[in-house]
Amino acid sequence: MHYALIDWDNTIHRGYTIYGLAGHLLAKGLVSPGLLHTFKELETLYQTKAITYAVYTERTCESFAQELAGRSAAEYRSAVQAFLPIDEPAIFESAYPLFDLLKKYGVAIYFVSGAPFDVLEAYAERFGIRGVFAFELEIENHILTGKVVCNYGVNKDRILHHPLFKTPHATHLLSMGDAVADIPLLNNSLLSIVVGEQHLALRDGLEVMNYTEKPWNLQWLEEKIMSWTAAHPR
Repeated sequence: MHYALIDWDNTIHRGYTIYGLAGHLLAKGLVSPGLLHTFKELETLYQTKAITYAVYTERTCESFAQELAGRSAAEYRSAVQAFLPIDEPAIFESAYPLFDLLKKYGVAIYFVSGAPFDVLEAYAERFGIRGVFAFELEIENHILTGKVVCNYGVNKDRILHHPLFKTPHATHLLSMGDAVADIPLLNNSLLSIVVGEQHLALRDGLEVMNYTEKPWNLQWLEEKIMSWTAAHPR
């Protein structure tokens, strides 16, 4: 299996999905205005370097989960479905041909992100994504508990030890990301794509392409995939 591990926020999607979703849930009456105030406070703390990126991510997701405690999981998921048409314009236009290209060569795509799981799962069904590792809310008896089951926005290196990717024939062909949290994935793959203007400290010898708001250079990627898959058939 040739596979790709791809971040979501600011990689495939402009901005943080959780912010837009929180605003949508506020309009639906599922969360209070206090959640958005908490988000702003955490963002300020991070921007002023009072907290690390990992703490910023964890506390943002924890506050989101806590705000939804006691809500029906079905009600939440219904709100997520209604959010998708509002959110989809934030997806980079080049992401669609990127997914088509990877599927053309049989590359299994997995999202690894701190974005809300239910949003990414819905997109995964639409785009033919193999799996999602994201920020997931705990549910008991069809009710949101206010706790976080898992959050793949931090410590992303643990995904590399997942049984799916430890089989003898699993090849980590591609990673895409935009931030320091994505470095473990970018460093582990044969090809890496950094989205945005960041200069990440990646390992020597890594083949890296930088994508910005301009149409992405998918010809380079296709040539590299063709070369590798021809030399290493599944």
